[in-house]
Amino acid sequence: MSSHPICDEDTPDPWVVASPQHGGGYYFTFTLGNRVEIWHSHTFDNFRQARKTVIWHPAEGSPWSADIWAPELHYLAGKWYVYTCAAPPGVGNPGHRTIVLWSSRSDPMDAAGWELLGPIPGMPDQWAIDATVFCPDPHDRAKLYICWSGWPPGDSSDTQQDLFVMQLQSPEAAMPGTEAVCVSRAELSWERPEGGRRGVNEGPQWVETYGPNGGFRGIVYSAHGSWTSEYKLGLLALVGPDPLQREHWVKRQTPLLVSDRAYGGPFGPGHASFVPSPWPNDHRLMCVYHATANENEGWANRKARVLPMDPVCFAQHAATLCCGMGVVGGGGGSHNPGSSGSAPSGSHSPTGGNITGGDKQWTGKRLREKMPPEVLGIFNKVKKFI
Repeated sequence: MSSHPICDEDTPDPWVVASPQHGGGYYFTFTLGNRVEIWHSHTFDNFRQARKTVIWHPAEGSPWSADIWAPELHYLAGKWYVYTCAAPPGVGNPGHRTIVLWSSRSDPMDAAGWELLGPIPGMPDQWAIDATVFCPDPHDRAKLYICWSGWPPGDSSDTQQDLFVMQLQSPEAAMPGTEAVCVSRAELSWERPEGGRRGVNEGPQWVETYGPNGGFRGIVYSAHGSWTSEYKLGLLALVGPDPLQREHWVKRQTPLLVSDRAYGGPFGPGHASFVPSPWPNDHRLMCVYHATANENEGWANRKARVLPMDPVCFAQHAATLCCGMGVVGGGGGSHNPGSSGSAPSGSHSPTGGNITGGDKQWTGKRLREKMPPEVLGIFNKVKKFI
């Protein structure tokens, strides 16, 4: 599943969310640079025949029309919102701020309902990208928080990106009288590209996942340089009740997901979003991330892919996953990252489609290509009995 793009176009910074209507399918947004589009599909892993609509395309030279990155579609308080970031024309990257759009229509695909509200009042007037909105309290769904990647206060060197959290008064404004709290600094060696000269924490996503063998509640974020094959996912667990208390967050010291040239790609997995498995009694989350097909492709050829993850993958001491296949180092050898969860019953593949003879043949060939020689030898001896 992880090696197959969900569409044939470049789709960096993918955001997939299920429709709140029963049987409503999935919505998909991603970075296009000069506009925001929403795509709709009946499945989360195939947007090749998606219905598409452009909901916002600002005129060139108009406010917030440059470098529109990482839009996210959220359904909050009975309305649709898109959180994204943009810069004023002519200012460049330092001008990036979080902005929000809202729709007056019940259908987010109806472009006529969308309106730009602009920067979020109350957020610091400081570089901010990749904002996401979350509600950690299941008993108070109106209590919202926003998390984003930003430069430290007063720092315009463009060498340090950390994660910040604020409480929201509404989906459209920060809570008056509150300040942004830094909950994660990019200090670990695997978070710092260019020989450690830069620190990068970005692309935060709130995740809650529970299963028979454990669970996780916190933020999955991206680290290292998005322009490198060393881009990866990290974990920041919320272990206390208050997201505005930095000591209530605990960072895992090892990544969640990386790439490894020994497995042949994809490379540079990052900027993920997560949707629950659509299959009954399947506790896995479907991780939708972008990666390149080849090493060192920079920001080109970043396509969204899907990887199932069991709740145990998010544990503080779980093995790091490889988006090519299996775990990285230790951990008792390689295995499918999602195989520890309850597999969908019947004839369904992990991607939700029926397994065909061709799919089985491709999967078997792919597995044999990745087997160490000693394992392949054993496999060849016993395969006639399988």
